[in-house]
Amino acid sequence: MLRRATSRRSSSKDHVDQTKSKRSSYGRNGNGARGRSWWSFIPKPLVGTLLIFSCGAILILISRLTSRGKRADNYENVRKIAVKNILPEALPLPSPGAAAKIHTPLHPVGITSPATNATLHIIFSTDCGSFQHWQTYLFFHAALKVQQPGYVTRIASGCTDKELSEEKEWHETHIRSKMSDRFRVHFTPHFSGVKDEESGEVKGDYKFFNKPFGLKHFLEYNDLMGFDESGKEMKHPDDIIILTDPDFLLLRPLTDDFSNERETIVGNRRKSMYQNKETHFVTHGNPYAQTYGLGTQWRKFDLDAIAGPDSPAKAVDQAEAGMAYPAGPPYIGTAKDMYKIAVTWSDFAPRVHKQYPHLLAEMFAYCIAAAHLRLPHMLIDSLMVSSVGTGGEGWKFVKDIPAGEMCSFSASPNHIVHPVPSVIHYCQRYAVDKYFFAKRKVPHEIFTCEHPLLVEPPIDLGSGKYLSVIPNGKPNAKGKEITAEKEKMEAFMVCALTKATNAAMVSFKTNHCEGGGNMKQTYDMWAGKNVA
Repeated sequence: MLRRATSRRSSSKDHVDQTKSKRSSYGRNGNGARGRSWWSFIPKPLVGTLLIFSCGAILILISRLTSRGKRADNYENVRKIAVKNILPEALPLPSPGAAAKIHTPLHPVGITSPATNATLHIIFSTDCGSFQHWQTYLFFHAALKVQQPGYVTRIASGCTDKELSEEKEWHETHIRSKMSDRFRVHFTPHFSGVKDEESGEVKGDYKFFNKPFGLKHFLEYNDLMGFDESGKEMKHPDDIIILTDPDFLLLRPLTDDFSNERETIVGNRRKSMYQNKETHFVTHGNPYAQTYGLGTQWRKFDLDAIAGPDSPAKAVDQAEAGMAYPAGPPYIGTAKDMYKIAVTWSDFAPRVHKQYPHLLAEMFAYCIAAAHLRLPHMLIDSLMVSSVGTGGEGWKFVKDIPAGEMCSFSASPNHIVHPVPSVIHYCQRYAVDKYFFAKRKVPHEIFTCEHPLLVEPPIDLGSGKYLSVIPNGKPNAKGKEITAEKEKMEAFMVCALTKATNAAMVSFKTNHCEGGGNMKQTYDMWAGKNVA
């Protein structure tokens, strides 16, 4: 049985109220002590001791306050050392302003945020099919590699009894027992049926309903979350929920800390919003998310039918709608806020889908739910890269990597040497020359003993040498020319994804295959076949 962190955020107001209450009752104790100063009851030798301890505490406080500037200097010194030694698996450095530890094998990663001590839950929603099965293993392996703090939980929806039994056994055998007991799976009912609101008849299937309904189910029923006996209060409202997608490759840990400007890119239009915030940590009423190109389209839906004629979402003007609500995963908020969103999101998603039966219906429903609850999000560009060169993503970090280091660096990102986006959202196709990666082209059985590793791209991909893309499987076809900048960005994605997939395959084979399994790099993604 996993233990929860015993350290929770405390309320200083409650502490003050309790202290005042104790002092009041002390003065009315009926012992003739009324009117005497409270310290008159303390023995004089003890008074001296208390004074000594108080002075010491003040000196410690002054020392910590004056060391903040030194912390930033130390940060730069550590970065220079890492650059000099080119550490292959260097760990992400905490924010200079955060009292955090660098975790090493001697200091195992815990379940709490290094900056705030809040318990973290990184969750992602899947079905029980083979397509998201391999993505699940890759997600967990990347979380292990970057030393992601917190619980990492797969929410698997709609499994048959047979699938549920097989997934439980697979998770225990291949993930929890070999990677971490913080890596978990949570099963939910089937949510993806499209129902008629009046008759309840199922008329279709929209698999992305699993995300809002799965989140709600997790927050209500998972043994790490849930409500008290009254059913009215969450057991752990201060925990941090980080909702992601299965097709995310973590490049560095996801946390609730956005205080380090070196690793935080905010778009120009939102810089003043970021700079004026009282805190750059995720707190109640202060969720964060990745910027997505959703714009303000959600305001064009029939909000009366979705959210009701009196919905606060209707009062959000065009400027605010574009500033604080075009949010996408990773969504990061307190459990209290994310539960409010989950309930409203689950209500709104089927109604949005009825008006807009397309891929992004659930994302527009999230925007409307957040606006309805008046929970504006601080949108960050650098949480993700996905569509090569698209604005609002963390491509600045990628462009700043020297061209000659692009493939070698992205194959083993070192956040101390060069800042990198938090995740790759690999929902697009990526190609340079005859090197290619697309999730729809990845064989579902890659995590088996028999399947060969992927052919890896040359180490100089992205250097300016490969300025074309050759159509898949057509070696004699004329290549389409690309710019050197596009080659860099495409190479970053191809190299990072290919290397991470191979690393996960090697880990699987090493742990589960007699003799190590097939370690030949002969599956060519560009050709779509084994070229051995």
